[in-house]
Amino acid sequence: MSRLFSFGGVALTNRAVAAWRRLGLSGWLGGLGVCALLIALRWNSLETPLTRDEGEYAYAAQILKHGQVPYEHAFMQKPPMVVYTYALANALAPNTFWFPRVLAAAFAALVTCLVGLVARFEFGRGFALPAMWLTTPMLLCPGLWQFTANTEMFMILPLWAAIAVYVVSRHHLSAICDSRQTTEGGAPPPTFPGSRGAWFVAGVLGATALWYKYTALPILALLFVVWSIQDWRAGCGGRGLLGRGLCAVLGATIASAAELEPLLARDGGRRLWECTVVYNHFYRASATFGVSGLSTWLWAFWVDWWFLFLLPAFLLVRPRRRVWFWVGMFLAAWVSTGASAMGHYYVVVMPFWALLAAVAIAEAAALAATKLPFSQATLRRAFTAVVVLWVCLPDLPWITCTKEEFAAVKAGGGNAFIESQAVARRVAELTSPADPVFVAGSEPQILYYANRFSPTRFVIVYPLMLSTPLARGYQQEVMRDLERRPPAVIVLARSPFSWMPQKQSPLDFMNYLEKLLAEHYNPVGAWVGEGQSGEWEEPLLDADRAKASLVVFRRKDSPL
Repeated sequence: MSRLFSFGGVALTNRAVAAWRRLGLSGWLGGLGVCALLIALRWNSLETPLTRDEGEYAYAAQILKHGQVPYEHAFMQKPPMVVYTYALANALAPNTFWFPRVLAAAFAALVTCLVGLVARFEFGRGFALPAMWLTTPMLLCPGLWQFTANTEMFMILPLWAAIAVYVVSRHHLSAICDSRQTTEGGAPPPTFPGSRGAWFVAGVLGATALWYKYTALPILALLFVVWSIQDWRAGCGGRGLLGRGLCAVLGATIASAAELEPLLARDGGRRLWECTVVYNHFYRASATFGVSGLSTWLWAFWVDWWFLFLLPAFLLVRPRRRVWFWVGMFLAAWVSTGASAMGHYYVVVMPFWALLAAVAIAEAAALAATKLPFSQATLRRAFTAVVVLWVCLPDLPWITCTKEEFAAVKAGGGNAFIESQAVARRVAELTSPADPVFVAGSEPQILYYANRFSPTRFVIVYPLMLSTPLARGYQQEVMRDLERRPPAVIVLARSPFSWMPQKQSPLDFMNYLEKLLAEHYNPVGAWVGEGQSGEWEEPLLDADRAKASLVVFRRKDSPL
């Protein structure tokens, strides 16, 4: 067993430390520059009010803290690792709603280091820092839309850690094979120390990435297929490959058992399967995915980063053998996005794109060095600086704007994110911690801010409104929940972005809610207007009702 773990932990750590020690002064200064760039890209967005996705994860972490479990008490489409990450953020910085974004920035920084490490091992000295400089701004995408602590920002760390284990393992094997051929003049050995440990650790990391989001599967599948082929070609027979595969399965099983234990112990994972597999099967068939969404984001990338589409042409100047593997991983990352209309799905593409761009820049510098009186290293640094500046330039207005200006645009525009905090404070004043509160809409951040709990697991209404065979049953479930535990307060979100109704959506719940509010609830007040331009109005005047984005209703028989 000690041999199993010998490579997975110690060898990877030692090689990583040795690689960073060889950076020298210029390398360390470059690393500090990357850190400064990360701060510049994040400084004004950390305290922006929570978005719907973030509110969903924060609320799920909140109920987890109180002994309840996601999926059963909070409908979620994502696997549970993101909830655990938000719970960790809450434990590290209680009552600091934006701290998950600090963790997301830390994850991004670690991924950037791993990309640099991989670039150094795969392509040699001089490739790490360009890849890191490019990865940092590209993770935020054009317009800095990916400022949120979304699932993909966390998933890419275990994903790239698994990739790094593979890369170091491959170089470990190559070194041993070269040594044997030099000293013995024979063929590469059929086995080598630590290989099973590498597969075990990669299995742990791969499973963790999947339990953040299943979209990591295409990338992991390609990784393990290529790894198997390379080990086979290196002389590892069928029996050896079987042993490595079993180690990967063992690692994945242990990680999955630990990460799913609260859910498996509760109901055997039935709710997890329903929310993250069954529902997502129908969600995947919705208009959110398809050619339209993909073309929208390809056009956005092209408008700001058209030169990044052209850079790969330099990879053909002097084709490198390992480049084609990374091209395959890059394409697998695009497959993993599912052609989504949601920008955060494309975060997983960016480190691969940055790595290939760094290699292309090196090839362009090598070509230019034959024509210009400068060294290849000098040209590579200059070209990298120009490309990084070009990547950041479209986002300069966002980097230099104030926190308030950033929030007004990114958390405004018809969304109820900014006003959620003020409304949550009023909800907390109107209720006790034991009172159920229902948010009629997809604004679970209100429940999180107010530290109140929903009488139904549907803290977002999208599953009720998306035209699927499940929608009517979900609507009936919510109606039963509200009858069984009448909420003391109902917050009605009036933004169409909070409901996203479709022509085929069942109307049972909408009709029920309208009747429920009319017969059993009185309006207390509302946020009139949008975002920072609005204000809390109590009592709510009939003339302003149409301009309200969030309306708070209190039950007529409430003692408060």
